[in-house]
Amino acid sequence: MEWFLVICFIISVTSLYFSYGSRHYNPEKVLVDMGEQVFISHLPVARLNKKYGKTIPKSSVTKIQLAGNYVSFFNASDNAVDIWAPSERLAKPIFEYAREIFKDADVVVINC
Repeated sequence: MEWFLVICFIISVTSLYFSYGSRHYNPEKVLVDMGEQVFISHLPVARLNKKYGKTIPKSSVTKIQLAGNYVSFFNASDNAVDIWAPSERLAKPIFEYAREIFKDADVVVINC
């Protein structure tokens, strides 16, 4: 029974490390510029396995929004892809890098 608790503890610590570790929120790792498209690692697991991320065309993003520790990308039909970061300190560099990538998008900052 103790081995089960040890395994659960290890899984929990690993999950927290990948969710809250600041090095996993490097803007160049979260938003990968691929020419006309951008790969978005919007989930922490997407930084380990690319099948969990999303690829979107640069031209489809009409608005970028920073609200607290969320960075959101909206398309013309107001569908959004959200990136959660553990703090505003980690979300702001992602937002600034997104502004460089999506030059034609409207920029919205909501102070929470």
